Amino acid sequence: MSSTTLFSPIKMSKIHRNAINLLNEWKNHPLRKPLLLRGARQVGKTHLIRQFGLEFENHIEINFEKDRQAKQFFHGSLDPKLIIQKIAAYAEKPIIPGKTLLFFDEIQECEQAITALRYFKEEMQALHVVAAGSLIDFKLKHIGMPVGRVQFLYLYPLSFSEYCTAIGRDQLFSEAQKQLKLTAPLHDILIEEVKRYCWLGGMPAVLDAWIEHGNYALCQEAQEEILFAYRQDFNTYTKDHQLPYIERVFSNIDQQLGQKFKYATVDSDTRAVNLRDALDLLETAGIIHRIYHSAAQGLPLSAGIDERRFKVYFFDIGLIQRLSGLSMKDWLFQPLAVSHIGHIVEQFVQQEYIAYTAQHSPPELFYWHREAKQSNAEVDFLFIKNGKIIPTEVKSGHSGRLKSLKLFLDSHPHSPYGLKISESNEADFNSIEAIPLYAIQGWLSAQSN
Repeated sequence: MSSTTLFSPIKMSKIHRNAINLLNEWKNHPLRKPLLLRGARQVGKTHLIRQFGLEFENHIEINFEKDRQAKQFFHGSLDPKLIIQKIAAYAEKPIIPGKTLLFFDEIQECEQAITALRYFKEEMQALHVVAAGSLIDFKLKHIGMPVGRVQFLYLYPLSFSEYCTAIGRDQLFSEAQKQLKLTAPLHDILIEEVKRYCWLGGMPAVLDAWIEHGNYALCQEAQEEILFAYRQDFNTYTKDHQLPYIERVFSNIDQQLGQKFKYATVDSDTRAVNLRDALDLLETAGIIHRIYHSAAQGLPLSAGIDERRFKVYFFDIGLIQRLSGLSMKDWLFQPLAVSHIGHIVEQFVQQEYIAYTAQHSPPELFYWHREAKQSNAEVDFLFIKNGKIIPTEVKSGHSGRLKSLKLFLDSHPHSPYGLKISESNEADFNSIEAIPLYAIQGWLSAQSN
């Protein structure tokens, strides 16, 4: 096996990503199309493809951001045979369908390369072609989506499953997914790891720092650098007059985390349309996820949404805590017990759900809210499992009333049961299934109920 990385030094992390399994499925699929890897900046897209490149005899990487001359390969004809002849000559290495992985990184910098992906599918399907890029979704909005000719794979921050693998807790995690509930002391060990993950988050640079140094302060520095880079990106995809609005929304996310989002809470003196546009930009950048209220009277859940009623979550649980200014002292001495902890645990749950269910399509999350005089009710999430709508409540501690969950089940007879996710390993009761925070992947994959 050999690798040629044009215009970009290789720095391989030790962190394993579960998406490598999906890439191998793509590699061996008879109807394979060029693959476009999507996801927020710094979630590990380039590293993942470099790891995947080790599966091939040859791996050639072109980074359009670091070498502008690479765009010349796509001037004029977009015939795939001519393009790979130029690239092979430049890389001084043969490009052989079935044996070579051709990786276009930062492809958003070359619109013609995005367009060319469709011709690789039509005229050179045997060649494995992967593309990725920072803020690629903005470019796709501009030039159009190559629907039907390109496959998509979404990458997110490391899930709790991947975190456990990285720190050597993979066997314990796997056992938990089989049983769903562990007894003490194994349950207590995994809950402590959930708490640590809630502070560290799933950004590869942060976890690399933790694995290598075991130093919270260094991890906090890495988080701050990432947040600074995201703020710097605002200038890339935001018009000058929008910059103040996007900064206000970005800085306000932690204050409205997991709550019905109100533009007036961000800035009561600013027109809602300006703040809405800023929120749209953050969503396109992959920084936030919106979850909409749904009447939940049937599938798809999107058929019953009210676009005026939504909640907002951040894309990484560690970064949102840094954005909120949570101090190291607060976390070390009162983990999972700070003032906004209920919503932080919801952040964990939505992040886990997305990681295990939204690999090939954009995330779709929903919640249910009933506003009635003296009878308000809200269910945190509406999950889909085995074709059924499962109302889900998240509790930060061992206790917690489930009045809203019961009201939902009474008014939605097509939902067979409700789900409670908490720190506890308590038994199921009545029509409520209870699982600990660490068992979300196992619950989603189980075929029972």
